[in-house]
Amino acid sequence: MDDGVRVLYVGNLADGSRVRELNASPGIAEVVTEPDGASVADTLSEHGVDCIACESGFSDIDALGVLRLVRDADPAIPFVLYATGGDEKLAADAISAGVTDYVRADAEGSLDRLVETLVSAARRYQAEQDVALLNDLARNVYERITDAFFALDRDWRFTYINQEAENLLEVTAERLVGENVWEVFPESVGSTFYTEFHRAIAIQEPVTFEESFGPLDKHFEVRAYPSEDGLSIHFRQTVAGESTRGDHLMELASVLSYDLADSIDNARAALNSVQASNPDIDELDDVEDALDRMDDLVTHSITLANEWDYSTTNSTR
Repeated sequence: MDDGVRVLYVGNLADGSRVRELNASPGIAEVVTEPDGASVADTLSEHGVDCIACESGFSDIDALGVLRLVRDADPAIPFVLYATGGDEKLAADAISAGVTDYVRADAEGSLDRLVETLVSAARRYQAEQDVALLNDLARNVYERITDAFFALDRDWRFTYINQEAENLLEVTAERLVGENVWEVFPESVGSTFYTEFHRAIAIQEPVTFEESFGPLDKHFEVRAYPSEDGLSIHFRQTVAGESTRGDHLMELASVLSYDLADSIDNARAALNSVQASNPDIDELDDVEDALDRMDDLVTHSITLANEWDYSTTNSTR
């Protein structure tokens, strides 16, 4: 992450001493200026900035108009109104329109306050962007697993389901996420699915089994991996008595060990960098837990695949 943040300063005084002071302030890496508020969206698309400081008035468009243009282009980027005068209505309207913060330009020490506000808001924004990227990586990891896959929390609620699982279970992620698995599939209560999933949680060991599910008229091969946070389930449709578990496990282990493990390592390095600069952002703990869980999946899958390969190889001798 850069040592300083990049600021877009919008206002009639964009070429004056105020911007020069801002550009020389600790925590600021670069200041891009835009004197024409109506052109802010174009400037924003051309420059990679972390936050926006905007004066309260222009000859062509007011600050709230600039804010609306910015929010249309990027709903999340920090926007700090740097206002001259004590217009409380402007402050209230700006807050309603989605301004990040409001700094009085005519107050004592206003420039220092502006710098502090911009840097703090930009750091949060950068961390949120990194968290979003890591979450996207986690989703991509799960989607690249060829098995159907879903995850449950400790209360048996769906937290994730990939496309293959949606297809086999004939449901949508939109319908399932947040719902209790036993309420969505009440026919599974008391079945092998129910007892084995509970057993995996109780003993904190992976379980592997095959079972038919009557309502879907399908036979599944299932592997469930427990953690302190819940249960991760890999499964695929098979024909009863014709398990292909070994081939599938070796395929899964190959993908995990030679491809996804590198992605997890890269994500963890990025996370460590974000945590070093933003130790107080709670969302980072959730990302770290997700990466730990993916590490567990990799380890369990490789171990299970190797054990299966060893047992089948020796059984043919």
